[in-house]
Amino acid sequence: MRQRAEFLTRCIRISLCILFINFLNAPSSFAAPTWTLIYQTTNSARDGSDVFQYSAGYGKTGGAADTFIASGQNWDVIKIRMDATTGGTTYSTEVYFDKWAGATIAGLQLPDHANQSVISKNVTNLVVTSNYTGAGKVKTGSFALGRLEMWPYNYSPALSGLSPPGNASTFDWDDTISVVTNGHGSYQIHNLTDTQTIIAWNMHRSGGPAEIGMGNSTGSHPDWTSGGGTWTNTNFLIQVSVGISTTSGTIGNPTGSGNFSKGKALTLTAVTNGPGKVTFYTRGKRIPGCVGVQVVDYSGLLKAICTMKPDTSGALKVNASYTSNTSAYTNASSGVSEFAIGRRSGAR
Repeated sequence: MRQRAEFLTRCIRISLCILFINFLNAPSSFAAPTWTLIYQTTNSARDGSDVFQYSAGYGKTGGAADTFIASGQNWDVIKIRMDATTGGTTYSTEVYFDKWAGATIAGLQLPDHANQSVISKNVTNLVVTSNYTGAGKVKTGSFALGRLEMWPYNYSPALSGLSPPGNASTFDWDDTISVVTNGHGSYQIHNLTDTQTIIAWNMHRSGGPAEIGMGNSTGSHPDWTSGGGTWTNTNFLIQVSVGISTTSGTIGNPTGSGNFSKGKALTLTAVTNGPGKVTFYTRGKRIPGCVGVQVVDYSGLLKAICTMKPDTSGALKVNASYTSNTSAYTNASSGVSEFAIGRRSGAR
């Protein structure tokens, strides 16, 4: 810390270092994704027809999923939450990750013998949160690689062929399905960076009992296969949501160019990090001709440019606001720039 302070003190007089200081103090550009819940169930087992029953409004058809599809909204991240109980306490674990190529809303339905859904694939950029801190506690944070194992069928410890491989002698993050009727069922998400089960919900047959767990099982099989009993389906919940990754919008302080004289054309420019519109202000009021200026890509730089004529000489203080035209960016406000405006030439 002392070296950093000394460095900043020495270079504070050098104009280029101002840019470096701004970089050090810049906030993170990423905000939390915006989520839409599409599927939900409180049933840990399929019904007598080997299909899952969903919570009202969050089923396969006629609910949130259909509404979302009809809206045409974009999505690029998927979140799954599981609630379950152990030791008389209900815990929650959530994990979200990047949408994979070809993923669909219908493809995120819970796997049963009606949809015959099978998801056995690696996923990227996991973010895990959990309030479970017991034995085999869930590791939280951001992780590069994960794996989904979700199907309504039986399965064996045989390796799936995905990389990295697991243990062919134990049920873990790398198992192989065996297509049968009234199958055992698997709904698992694994953290491959730390080779840990994040959530597991197995044994979906009508009547159960479900094999549920968070974190690695302390038994023979880390994915909780044949490991029912430690966790129960009291307050059981599965939620599937989709979202759009949101970047915090930014807008630089306005810059000026042209004639810095009263009544003369002064060009204002503000740089943003996303598409949308910019409005410029002075003395708390919008500048005529500089309201809702469209952001345009100029050789890789997103700029809003307008022209004003200062109506007074002296210090002209200008700031700007950025309004995004997409949910992928948040709105933002700039700081204040001050320009010295001279008297009009020839004025008496």
